[in-house]
Amino acid sequence: MSPTDLPTPTGPASDRFSPDREMTLPFGAGVPGGGASAGQGGGAPLYAYLGLFMLMLAFFILLNAISHFHQDKVGAVIRSVDQAFAMPLTGRGGAGGEEAGQQAAAASLRDLGDLVRTQLALAKVDAGADGTTLAVILPASDLFVGDTLAIRPDRIALMDRVAATLAPRPQGVQIQAEILFATQDVADSAPLVARAGAMARALVANGVPPAPLSVGLERGTAAGQVRFLFTLPSPVTPVGVGQ
Repeated sequence: MSPTDLPTPTGPASDRFSPDREMTLPFGAGVPGGGASAGQGGGAPLYAYLGLFMLMLAFFILLNAISHFHQDKVGAVIRSVDQAFAMPLTGRGGAGGEEAGQQAAAASLRDLGDLVRTQLALAKVDAGADGTTLAVILPASDLFVGDTLAIRPDRIALMDRVAATLAPRPQGVQIQAEILFATQDVADSAPLVARAGAMARALVANGVPPAPLSVGLERGTAAGQVRFLFTLPSPVTPVGVGQ
């Protein structure tokens, strides 16, 4: 019997395998054998998506390759973030909390020194190697308006940073400050005393506790200079610890 003599299947089964019946392929499936039908399959959207993904990946790789990092700014940002997120940890108590407070206070001193170097070209900044001291000497004219007791408007942000540096921290960590006005060759020191008092009152009004703040006059230094000395005391070891 030849193939042409075989009976033609009828019914639902023949309909499923009829060459004239349209077949729906699942998403992403191509037509076997390639050809023109392969380009019209469901894989076209997937290829477009992959192409877009690769293009975006290449763009960000190129963007990272041509970027330049400023280490000083990166360091300042990292110290600022460390300081911000270290503060809540000091409330847990114990030696770990006090150590975190010491680190945050030292970072605040470094940031203040960097700010003074940036804003005051005539200032002399000397930071201790261990990060617990900071000495700043600058002309009084860089802080006050003429011969008055008013702080220069462009130095308000600097004084706010000084106040933030001297703000009390948990676990008793506190930076101490000494502000001295030079009196060499000064016949009348009354205006300097008035300036010292005005600065102390301004800092206290800005949240600085009076105890760690000291202001006064300093002999042996050229007139017209102001010296700021910031000190971070070492943590006090409780009696009996380590013995």
